[in-house]
Amino acid sequence: MRITLCSLGYTKRRVASVARVEATAMRIRFVVMAFGSLFFLTYLVKCIDSRKVYIGHKVLRVIPKTKAQVDFLRSLHSFFNNEVVDFWTHSSLRGTPVDIRLAPGQVYRNITSLLNSHNIKFQVQISDLQSAIKRKNRNWRNKREESSWFEKYHTLAEIFSKLEETAARFKERVRMITFGKSYEGRQLKAVEIGSTLHIPKPLVFINCGIHAREWVSPATCMYIIDQLTSRYSDDITVQQVLNKVDFVIMPVFNVDGYVYTWGKDRMWRKSRSLNPGSQCVGADLNRNWGFRWGEPGASSHPCSDSYHGNSAMSEEEVQAVAKYLESLGRRLVAFLDIHSYSQMLMFPWGYTKAHCKDYLELMRVSKAVVDAIKTKGGDNTSYVFGQTSDILYIESGTMKDYLYGHLKVKYTFSMELRDTGRHGFLLPTRLIVPTAREAFEGIKALVLNMQLNDQ
Repeated sequence: MRITLCSLGYTKRRVASVARVEATAMRIRFVVMAFGSLFFLTYLVKCIDSRKVYIGHKVLRVIPKTKAQVDFLRSLHSFFNNEVVDFWTHSSLRGTPVDIRLAPGQVYRNITSLLNSHNIKFQVQISDLQSAIKRKNRNWRNKREESSWFEKYHTLAEIFSKLEETAARFKERVRMITFGKSYEGRQLKAVEIGSTLHIPKPLVFINCGIHAREWVSPATCMYIIDQLTSRYSDDITVQQVLNKVDFVIMPVFNVDGYVYTWGKDRMWRKSRSLNPGSQCVGADLNRNWGFRWGEPGASSHPCSDSYHGNSAMSEEEVQAVAKYLESLGRRLVAFLDIHSYSQMLMFPWGYTKAHCKDYLELMRVSKAVVDAIKTKGGDNTSYVFGQTSDILYIESGTMKDYLYGHLKVKYTFSMELRDTGRHGFLLPTRLIVPTAREAFEGIKALVLNMQLNDQ
């Protein structure tokens, strides 16, 4: 049967119902199935020494202008956030850019034709992803030896070694914590930091690297750890922060996925667990949490980058960290999940458009955070802030909603670091420290603006 764009696309008028959107999405799915085998053969040819390469892959920036166009992009995302069509960012808002990686050849031609048929404007952000990866890798390897440890990206082994070194150097105020092990048997490590470890204070939990390809996230957590430890003796603001709260900072949540990005696939996002009945590997560790799990905003397809896992809390990493967080009880007063990219600060809810009960307070603190990023970070960087479902999209089963909804932690946030799409997940090393520095300014503002029960 011959497949044409006319037989597959939406009409240009506004989508009338969810059923219509789903029907259209099913037709689009049929398109990809029609040439999926061709893409798979191409994919195998382009795997060299078991390392995934992205020759000819392009990253498009798409800007939907109407609700129908937003619905169309959501349909694509629902079915194809995988090897064929990988949404680097996505949104439910008109006028908000969406970045999409497309495989070359027929995939690119079909998807761009569909975009054109809906009058959806797009531009090429990255013309050849493999060339961009090679260029960035060459820059990282050639980084001058005398540069700061924090001006480079580091392997998991290097990060863990640095944590041990920091704990040994500041043993009066820092200690190592191990939550358990990952699916592939790697340790899940963090550090606890305080003005003194003998008298526990209210605790802020920060994690980075829950999505493996977001390398600037672990780099930022390591910078924050360094600033809280090395500057305590001579920085009055750091002293104020650590006199108010303790921190537990986990620089790499998704340890298996992070290792995989260094050795096999730079663009890998999920965990590395096996999925029964599927050849597709891994779950999105930020869609696996047991609060509103499996609802809209996560995928039930194991091949999707937003796959929620085969059950709530199914992933070993999630189980281990959740057990620790639950053990903290009322001591846990704030949570921050650090990602890249988009320059946003968000708070619950993600699963619903209804505002959370602490909406006004979280808006107040969020404004203080983004103001500090802009005015004290050094580069006048602007962040957008608000409830996730208001400024981004619906998402379910997230760590943020779990901390707020299940563990009742009021000051719960997620942060999307630099940039806004020019480099995406391949942020240059020269921008690591500026990105981390402004994030640290925001975190200090967050802590100093929180209203705890004893205040």
